[in-house]
Amino acid sequence: MTARAPLGWSDLTGKRVGIYGLGIEGRASIAACRARGIEPVVVDDTPSYDVSLGAAPVPTADGGLAALLGCDVVIKAPGISRYGATVQELFDAGVTVVGGLGLWLAGADLSRVLVVTGTKGKSTTTTIAGHLLRGLGFRVLVGGNIGVAPFAPDAGGGPGEFDFAVVEVSSYQATEVAVSPPVTAVTALNPDHLPWHRGDVETYFADMLSVASRPGADLTVANGDSPLLRAHRPLLGPRVEWIGAADDPDAHWMDGLG
Repeated sequence: MTARAPLGWSDLTGKRVGIYGLGIEGRASIAACRARGIEPVVVDDTPSYDVSLGAAPVPTADGGLAALLGCDVVIKAPGISRYGATVQELFDAGVTVVGGLGLWLAGADLSRVLVVTGTKGKSTTTTIAGHLLRGLGFRVLVGGNIGVAPFAPDAGGGPGEFDFAVVEVSSYQATEVAVSPPVTAVTALNPDHLPWHRGDVETYFADMLSVASRPGADLTVANGDSPLLRAHRPLLGPRVEWIGAADDPDAHWMDGLG
């Protein structure tokens, strides 16, 4: 994946913005746009009307694609593949396609953000990290692919609203991330979600691990018991700390977590 200039939510003011795909992130993107005085055009492949959306979403095949082609920026839902025909047509027309989480990271204090990714185990790891930080007395935002979209107006992800954020990032979301926090955790690596990633396992691996090497990345804490992760060390950023199950056999710090 090629590097690209980061675009944040604050950069959308005055632009024609489209939202492609509904669901949790799509609805959060609508709310985030409206909170900034932006009324986006909303497009979905198979839309269903919800009064909370305001204007009815436009079907992609019935005027929706044309509407998106008229936008400066399109915020794409994670479930819509970056490699799909509609998104490629937007790229070819010069439309900037981004993700809501990537927009949020571009404007966040990344020194206070931990990103967690991996094929399996990332939700558990994200939850435990947030639990431990709260136990230490910090205000913690836990979100991303788990729970809330941190850019939703009521999520508590604005400047000064949290001490630390622990953000789970899926392989879908990772493709739209332009900057990384200094520390990324990678739990596991196995083939998964291949149709979204061109049907190619190496594309999936590269997309998933891209958050470990975007501008700003420094240290990746990775599962050293994974042969596939070790084999893909070049994708893990500048520095890697390998963690294994046998590193500290007498450790009991986690006993109280249940």
